[in-house]
Amino acid sequence: MGLFPYLRVKDRGPPIMTRDQSGDGSITNADDFEAALAEVVEKAVKADVDVRGAWEFRTRGSTHEWEVEIIELARYDDQEEG
Repeated sequence: MGLFPYLRVKDRGPPIMTRDQSGDGSITNADDFEAALAEVVEKAVKADVDVRGAWEFRTRGSTHEWEVEIIELARYDDQEEG
């Protein structure tokens, strides 16, 4: 199994995320969700995974299916004029 076993790439379309990787902490509010998402994205980027693009996510045991779009934002130096 690879570094990110919760990703399964289909023949067509975006990768499908299928495994619960929420870790030890629980997610009870938007701040928890953002922190968990940031942790997963940062780990993937450090492992040279291109996280940009659309990712479909199917939750286990429910009828929900999601799509998450990850877009890299430009960073501007605070001192830059513009």
